[in-house]
Amino acid sequence: MGGGDGNLRRVVHRRVHLERHQPAQRKKLGYLEKHKDYVLRARDYHRKEDGIKKLQRKAFFKNEDEFSMSMINHTTVDGRNRKKGKGLSQDEVALVDTQDARYVGMREQMDKKEAARALESLHFLDAPKSNKHVLFLDEDDLQKGSCASSSSAPSGKKRSLAKSLQNYDVAAHFDTHPELLGRTSNRLRKKQLETQAFADVAELSQGSRGNYRKLLHQQERAKRLELVRGELELRHNLRQKGRRRKVADGVDGRPAVYQWLPERKR
Repeated sequence: MGGGDGNLRRVVHRRVHLERHQPAQRKKLGYLEKHKDYVLRARDYHRKEDGIKKLQRKAFFKNEDEFSMSMINHTTVDGRNRKKGKGLSQDEVALVDTQDARYVGMREQMDKKEAARALESLHFLDAPKSNKHVLFLDEDDLQKGSCASSSSAPSGKKRSLAKSLQNYDVAAHFDTHPELLGRTSNRLRKKQLETQAFADVAELSQGSRGNYRKLLHQQERAKRLELVRGELELRHNLRQKGRRRKVADGVDGRPAVYQWLPERKR
């Protein structure tokens, strides 16, 4: 062949030898690796191998006295080099806690003032009470309020008084309707019931229950905010300097009690 015969290799058609696929009886073994798959796997293996050798060489020739400014901003976490996050300083954290405590205290005072204003109009008059309304009556009142006959004998007189007490008309004594005797507040007289116009009792009771519910919610929230404010103030005080000792543990959500020891001033 002459010198130009080598160029004919690019022109003459050459048969492409294809790799066979996985036989049917061996399909349970999975995909049959081709040459291109082997090349990728081999390159990945050698890349990792070269990386390990490079790290071993750096560790062998490491200078123990070497220092870099980036070492200050980096740390080792679980064997990996991590950059330190820019966190808040102690003074900045104390300032944040102080502002939080001020905000919580402001909300606490707002709830307490609203609860105090609500207490001026809501006196829990319709709430059940353990005490009773006692009427002091004499014989003349019993004779007016009942139709029992009097007797001259002592025993008969006692029986007549007891019977008069049982038959005494309490509604007539208060000049009101018998249905209103159970009310401890706003018990109207018969004349007022005849002349005045009244709103729906169901709507009034529902509105008063809503006001009482709101009042109790404000009082409970003020108590919780007081506990939160105490905890924030304690954290702020613990960041301050000075010797201290723990006097009591926290109970029922309240923060622990610390006592700061006096220091001698120069």
